[in-house]
Amino acid sequence: MLRPNTPIPSVQDLTNNHARSLQEALAQAAISAGVVSPQMASDLVLARSNINVQSVVSAIGMHGLYQWLSKYIARQAVPIWATGVFLDGWLETYGMTRKQATPARGVVTGTGTAGAWLTAGTHLQTTSGVQYQVDADVQVDTNGAFSAAVTAVGSGLAGNTLSNVVLTLTSSVTGINATCQSIAGISGGTDTETDAQALYRLVQRLSYEPMGGAPHDYARWAMAVAGVTRAWGLRNPAGATSAGVMIVCDGNPNGLPSPQQIQDVYNYIRDPKRGPPDELFVFAPTLKPINPVIDLTPDSTATRAAALVELQDLFFRESQPGYALPHSHLIEAVSMATGEHTHKYMSPTLTSGEYFAATEFELVTLGEVTFV
Repeated sequence: MLRPNTPIPSVQDLTNNHARSLQEALAQAAISAGVVSPQMASDLVLARSNINVQSVVSAIGMHGLYQWLSKYIARQAVPIWATGVFLDGWLETYGMTRKQATPARGVVTGTGTAGAWLTAGTHLQTTSGVQYQVDADVQVDTNGAFSAAVTAVGSGLAGNTLSNVVLTLTSSVTGINATCQSIAGISGGTDTETDAQALYRLVQRLSYEPMGGAPHDYARWAMAVAGVTRAWGLRNPAGATSAGVMIVCDGNPNGLPSPQQIQDVYNYIRDPKRGPPDELFVFAPTLKPINPVIDLTPDSTATRAAALVELQDLFFRESQPGYALPHSHLIEAVSMATGEHTHKYMSPTLTSGEYFAATEFELVTLGEVTFV
């Protein structure tokens, strides 16, 4: 193991070390076997065997390993470059933790025989096979209808649905019709926070010292809530004693927070341990989606996926309320995609020096990307 500040040994140094070790081992083996005497062991010549080749090969491999470890450890020592468990450590240093996956929740409605019961734990599933379970016992009313709160069986984004999704009982229940529906959809499910998302929060914390009620404090508090990936604090949005925070949940189908997520942020900030007693407003921005149509060369599944990743990263990093996103940044993003040789935006028309502008309560977002 290299000590801190120890220079990486050269390939030649490592070769010599390996050769010396192998020669000593060979000599010791020869002495132990009685092939040579201790006096003759020093006369063994490595050049007449393959040990010198082995030493060079081992030295090159070890040198590369030391280089990789040096660079890897150096990255983990800097918060904005850290990854994995090292990033977790930096988060904890600043009183933060990586947000874990949460299950989606919602309400389903159905019909049945008046007085029949749908018991807690009953499973329903969508046509795609995602399963949910009933949270508490509910009874069919006199009109033959019921409403039941449900929670996804597993945590993660996979449990989120759009509105008017149809669910079916996985096993028959006496007096309950097999098909149910969630009018408002099922939402709030989140995956475990990625390194990029955790780093976004950490950079925000490092860039702005806590001040007990400044706009950036409200943003930091909001992003501590599951599912909230970006947030921006607003000073006095409704008067001198008011505070506001605008939130985005990139994992949701449209990027907008659900009513429950808005309420969760409100409750978290209103905790006496955090926000001051201001009148608090938590809301979503008005989205201004950009729907690019791109002619990509070479056009393949891999280059399309790489271009999409670069565009998503661009909007995640740069887009914020009141910000004007330069047209040139969209061109640059696709140019950085692995495998891309050239490309052309068929739509929208991009002009050097022009911007996609947003007002204080708007957010320019990436809509549907089409490749032609």
